[in-house]
Amino acid sequence: MGEVTKLYQKIIPVGGFILDIERSRVEDGEFYYTLPHDKGKGYFWNYINKDTFVIQKQDFCFYDDFFLESSESDFFAVQYYFSVSGEELHPYRQLSPNSLRGYVGRTGRTFQAIYHKNISIRSVSISIMPDFYNNYLKEKLCGEYIDPQNAFNWMMTGVDFPPLVALLKQIATYSSRGLAAKLFYEGKVLEALALIFDEAKRNQRRSKTITINKKDEENLKAVTAYINHHISLPIAQEKLCKIACMGNTKLKTLFKEYFGCSITDYIIKTRIDHAQHLLIGTELSISEVSQAVGYKRSESFAKQFHKITGFLPREYRKISRSFVL
Repeated sequence: MGEVTKLYQKIIPVGGFILDIERSRVEDGEFYYTLPHDKGKGYFWNYINKDTFVIQKQDFCFYDDFFLESSESDFFAVQYYFSVSGEELHPYRQLSPNSLRGYVGRTGRTFQAIYHKNISIRSVSISIMPDFYNNYLKEKLCGEYIDPQNAFNWMMTGVDFPPLVALLKQIATYSSRGLAAKLFYEGKVLEALALIFDEAKRNQRRSKTITINKKDEENLKAVTAYINHHISLPIAQEKLCKIACMGNTKLKTLFKEYFGCSITDYIIKTRIDHAQHLLIGTELSISEVSQAVGYKRSESFAKQFHKITGFLPREYRKISRSFVL
């Protein structure tokens, strides 16, 4: 049994999952886990290719808010959430539906996250292990080799990357097994890395023409802090420019370079993330939630909420309180 298989068999039960022997095909590297009836509903599926990479597909919900704490190992991952509600800690990051994120794991570090009850956690991910990028990739790519950490770091804050999202959705819907599955998953992992490395090269070229010094970095963080604390109010671009001590063009350019999204997209995402919390944890009406996150009209809020999450606010609240998988 490979070291990666042993690691995942140790980590996954932390969430209360139990290995379903009948649905698993251990000899082919497929492990199918389910939740006990008193903890939640759904499954957590893993395809482990020896000690090189892991494909994961999840579709489950917890009946109570769940705090996850587990030790990490060295790996790089990219994950797309179809549905989720929660937060990762240290560093803090809101988990949002219809979002792509990268992750860089480190041995000796502890991963912590909170997942909210009764909200489906549906996602698909690829995790790349050290044996793959330290040996296989270096041998294959030779002089063209790119440090995976640099390639994955730019996705840590969440990015808009449609080609990679499309690839992960292909993996999510794939259902064949055996040799066909082995070839499919290996091909998709290499294709995903090709996309990530190509984008990393483009980012490197852009970075050479854009310099973010320490003072600019501090000012950009001040801008996001202002947005986070004034989400219920109109946020004027002129005010953000004053906080950043930058002109409009410079602020837009550096903000996109540093955070991986436009200021407008950041404001929208922050508002919708806060709205999710209010819909789950309060009895505020939809109109009151709308006003609390900066929308004057409930119709505009509902339209934006649906665009981001795939649900209308009322539907999201109902699902969060009586979820049926």
